[in-house]
Amino acid sequence: MSCIICKSQNKPWLLLTNDNLYMDDKGNNIGKTIQTCSYLCTRKCDSKLPGNYSQLVLNKEDFCYLKPITLKERVEFEILTYEEIYDMTDIEKDNYYTEKDKHVTLDAKKQELYEEIEKEDMNTFNIENMELTSESEYDDY
Repeated sequence: MSCIICKSQNKPWLLLTNDNLYMDDKGNNIGKTIQTCSYLCTRKCDSKLPGNYSQLVLNKEDFCYLKPITLKERVEFEILTYEEIYDMTDIEKDNYYTEKDKHVTLDAKKQELYEEIEKEDMNTFNIENMELTSESEYDDY
């Protein structure tokens, strides 16, 4: 038996039951099993294999374990306004700044931009709050 990708006659790295995966022009299975000789050849035929093909693996004893690969959902960091940060508890602020540091650690330009945005937002917040307090303190009416 040979590898379905490179046609080498090596010992099979992955041996699968041919469950309508490798067929001829008439729609008949070509052989009872499908063989790949290496991890690289298996990766090349991934598009032809079903999403979870562990039930088709015949040589399970050759692998330490078979488990599905799940992709971690990447959570994008959200910049908060100074007012939102101001309203947080100390623990929430610590968590926010820790996440911010993780997000911008390797990108100096991004870190500089975030700091500039935060300073500008803080200045705007202070100016708006100063106007509100000053108007109410000195209003004669």
